[in-house]
Amino acid sequence: MVNGPILCADDEPYNLGILRMALKEEHSLVFARSGQETLQAVDKHNPALILLDVQMPDMDGYEVCRRLKSNNRTQDIPVIFVTGMTQEVDERAGFDVGAVDYIAKPVSVPIVQARVRTHLSLVRVDKLEKSYHDAVHMLGKAGHYNDTDTGAHIWRMAAYSRSLAEAIGWGRERCSLLELAAPMHDTGKIGIPDAVLKKPGKLDAEEWTIMKTHTSI
Repeated sequence: MVNGPILCADDEPYNLGILRMALKEEHSLVFARSGQETLQAVDKHNPALILLDVQMPDMDGYEVCRRLKSNNRTQDIPVIFVTGMTQEVDERAGFDVGAVDYIAKPVSVPIVQARVRTHLSLVRVDKLEKSYHDAVHMLGKAGHYNDTDTGAHIWRMAAYSRSLAEAIGWGRERCSLLELAAPMHDTGKIGIPDAVLKKPGKLDAEEWTIMKTHTSI
């Protein structure tokens, strides 16, 4: 999604021309002239970001945004309203339907460029963070892949760890990091020989020494 074009939606060609002038040097652009065209363009082009007018024929921008946010495939696309409706109640309505920002007309080219740059950067950060979480999650699962006795133990332990951290007053971010990291505590079992890890009986002293190395691994 972050590599897709920017979709500019406005029923006035002049306004689309301003957005094109502001963004054409750094971004691929697609355009729509109505609410329905906007939804069709989203389906076709999978944009990285949408600059959306509020007052358009057939369907206003609020309804377009509402539909995008109710669809799992499009709900994460950032929407910035670009409109002449600049009363506080209008801005609040825009944020209520899921927009990430609000730019008032007449459009300032530097402001549009800065806002687009900022929100695309935020999308990249979110995707990078998700990739980190996915990688850690896979490492946690790998730790008990060959150990059928642990079952859901690592995920329960992660939840308990977060609860304990919250109980002693850790901040929200530290609690989240602990919950993320905790499932990796058994990852070292990947390095334990199957003869030890899957031994049906009690481990002898030598085998127990080998088993304990999973923490350092």
